[in-house]
Amino acid sequence: MKKMRKFFFWNENGDEKETEQMSLSKAVKSVQGDFKDQFIGVEYTSKKGKEVSSTIKLPWGRKVRQAIAIEKKRAALKAKQQR
Repeated sequence: MKKMRKFFFWNENGDEKETEQMSLSKAVKSVQGDFKDQFIGVEYTSKKGKEVSSTIKLPWGRKVRQAIAIEKKRAALKAKQQR
């Protein structure tokens, strides 16, 4: 069976969230709705046993980024039409 790893996330306000997933991507996607910040910290143990602590930029995932870009374009078009 594949190894489940524990991921610990936090933001500057002190909000903390812990999840257990197989990969970093799955873990970030599962908690990114809980944080409204642009950057969050993450700490976990890698497959080789190394302790990793880093910062992640949200949103994570192609569909999420594309949806935000489309929403910005719609808002700009709407503001242009109202002028």
